[in-house]
Amino acid sequence: MKEPRYRKVNIFLDFYRLSREWIQFYFRSFQAPYPTLVKMKTLTFHAIPQTNWIETGTYRGSTTRYLAKRYPKVISVEPAPIFHKYSSSRLKNNLNVELIFGRSEDVFENLLKSTAPEVNIWLDGHYSEGGTYLGNSITPILSELEMISRNLEAFSRIVIFIDDVRLFQKWPSDNSDYPPLDSLINWCSANSLRWDIQNDIFIVTKKD
Repeated sequence: MKEPRYRKVNIFLDFYRLSREWIQFYFRSFQAPYPTLVKMKTLTFHAIPQTNWIETGTYRGSTTRYLAKRYPKVISVEPAPIFHKYSSSRLKNNLNVELIFGRSEDVFENLLKSTAPEVNIWLDGHYSEGGTYLGNSITPILSELEMISRNLEAFSRIVIFIDDVRLFQKWPSDNSDYPPLDSLINWCSANSLRWDIQNDIFIVTKKD
């Protein structure tokens, strides 16, 4: 009896969180951050079909579960013990989900190598309070991009999604612990990659 009751509680909490996101979105006059469902739809619209995912920042596993229903496999990395334990329990019946406990700085590159020659990547391992993991920096994004650079030639197709792009510094005077947005743009130029921004997500693809 415990399992169905636990499932019902999760369904209620998911509904509550998603409803609250849309209400807050409305009162922000539809400005970022965007609701989870909008971001999920953005991912699936631009992703390579029938291709595996690497996700950094499992959090509660909502995006992980959404992607697992639509793609062959999702490998998700979570460094916060509380969220790794929660998502492991929540996603235990999703057999195409592999949850990795650790920092992306330590495990991401090996995971990347294992997915060649095609992969979708969702980089969402930023610190955002509320129990999320804070390492040596507020976001491991520059380390993650460096690892991608070292392995880029192994991929015939790759799509990279970076969440919360609004938080990256747009001007030197910005009061932000995130790296400059220019660092993402310059990284794309250095690696001959195409970039776009949609719904608070920085989207990177290989040029044709």
